[in-house]
Amino acid sequence: MSRKRTVMKGQKELLKNNSTWLRAVYHFHVFHYRMPETAAIAAVTPFVPSPLTVKMAMIASLFQLGDAKGAELLARHIHEIEVKIVPPKSAISFKAFLRYRSPPAPESGKGEIDETGSYYQSRPHMREYAIFKGNLEIYIKSAMNLKEHIEKALRNIRYLGSKDSMVTCIEISEVSEIPPENYFVSTLNSGQPGTVVLLADFDRSARVQDVKDLIPGNRNEKMYRKVPHTLPGKIETRGRSRLFVFNPQMHKSS
Repeated sequence: MSRKRTVMKGQKELLKNNSTWLRAVYHFHVFHYRMPETAAIAAVTPFVPSPLTVKMAMIASLFQLGDAKGAELLARHIHEIEVKIVPPKSAISFKAFLRYRSPPAPESGKGEIDETGSYYQSRPHMREYAIFKGNLEIYIKSAMNLKEHIEKALRNIRYLGSKDSMVTCIEISEVSEIPPENYFVSTLNSGQPGTVVLLADFDRSARVQDVKDLIPGNRNEKMYRKVPHTLPGKIETRGRSRLFVFNPQMHKSS
């Protein structure tokens, strides 16, 4: 075995021996997360947040607490953090029709009064929300030196998805064992039955040098990847609503 391979193997063993799994349980008041590559006007929910969403929520959580150093530390090591998600027992989606209000541009003066009698421009918008039966579980694997920061971040996450996808953290615990693989949302495998959704995550080669690179509008798209995933369960359409039912027995662990 070459010296390079020996060093890489040693690093992997060291990371394995110095890592831990944390389990976080969340109650969703309402869930909204637009599946990547779907138009905002006709957004489709994947019934679970992306791993990328969870990681970004942890960093945002620390910033909201005023812990900038913790957020920056987490951002620098974000490529080392593994996220696994167990869906809720079931969920139902519904369409909501919204109207956004925008103040007129300064150069346009007051603007024109719309059909509602407002000077603020009205823009119609559709969103697909979901109501969960049961909680969503998230398992995080990371180096031991990040454990305290991750616990703090997970406990104080306010939303997962859009800002109206509000959550309450029910429980945080360190676990020595995690559920079988068939309980988790997993990357698409041709021999694995279930429901396919598109989710996002950081590219494995991505390295965050400056946390400002994660700010919306300033993000480097090359840092992210969009990958088909399989939900352990099935989705049925009922009129304008969709129903998801969790069924880990659809694909058993090998």
